[in-house]
Amino acid sequence: MKQLILLAFFLISHITYSQGKIESIIDAEYEAGRFNGALLAIKDGRVVSKINKGSANMQFAVPITGQTRIPIASMTKTFTAVLALQMYEKSLLKLEDRISTYLPDLPPDCQNITILDLLTHHSGLKNEPLQAYTSQASTEDYLKKYVTRKDAGTVSSFNYNNVDYIVLSRILEIVSQRPFAELLRSNILEPLRMGNTGVIVESEVIPNLAYGYHNYTFGSGSKKDTLYNDPLIYLSNYTGAGAVYSTTDDLYRFVQGLKTNKLLSAKTTASFLTKPQTGAFIEYARGYPTIGFYLNNKTFSKPVLERRGSINGFNSLLLMDNEFKNGVIILTNTDTGDLEKMGDHVFREIELLRPTDR
Repeated sequence: MKQLILLAFFLISHITYSQGKIESIIDAEYEAGRFNGALLAIKDGRVVSKINKGSANMQFAVPITGQTRIPIASMTKTFTAVLALQMYEKSLLKLEDRISTYLPDLPPDCQNITILDLLTHHSGLKNEPLQAYTSQASTEDYLKKYVTRKDAGTVSSFNYNNVDYIVLSRILEIVSQRPFAELLRSNILEPLRMGNTGVIVESEVIPNLAYGYHNYTFGSGSKKDTLYNDPLIYLSNYTGAGAVYSTTDDLYRFVQGLKTNKLLSAKTTASFLTKPQTGAFIEYARGYPTIGFYLNNKTFSKPVLERRGSINGFNSLLLMDNEFKNGVIILTNTDTGDLEKMGDHVFREIELLRPTDR
């Protein structure tokens, strides 16, 4: 009995120590002016550390809390990928479908692009110009203005861009006969009770939505560096490429929904969400493209699914093992930190944690 008590004490002490190390990492980044946001660490499916630091609105010194909603930028693409796979499971679309099946008015050299090409960024479409977000545009208007081939007639290699997922957003609207925001809400947010997640609409006042600030230092600066208000752009134009806001708690619910197959079947998850769809390791994204993530088998002791996002000051990161048991979620409303370095450091501390009591 005494040995069991000592063992339990050791395990609890080790977990507390490792949790303290995670907090120390973020405290040091915050004191150096390189962290302003929220973090959630997961071990064996349980939350082992939750941190909220800094200001959601610096002008009025509004603190970041667990209810602060932060735009997640390109992490939105994972939600869009899941919606596409849900439509696939319902036989409402096929991944090999040509996008001209749904969008016949696209330019002729875009007709043969497939839905899988969009999902894995092999469409060959041009990246959009900055002006794509300086005035409000519906998905239909966006497609008319900004969908053009990068290299007509050539085999398309990987080219990360937002246009792929905005085209995909429009296809999902056509297939479901619902606006993207409504489809997201009914198929993911409501089933998982993600009450602090939604799509940005500039004409609406969204409670607890963080302001964004930038100086483009990404971990190379200090707290003395000036921060600037993010420019006034229409984040809503990104739709399924980058218009979603959320919290770390809600994103934890999303991860749990994937883990327990509440959103997709185990077969679909294994075949597409966690399995590479191309043979090339993308250095930029640190992984092989799956549908929704990048599978990184080089950085950690085990393969990890990665997803990042960055729009001005809003930056996001998700590192998760391919069983959705251990991971870290980081959301910030400044770009002062190196989230890749920070996330790696925290994830390695999570790996060192002993298995939690059950």
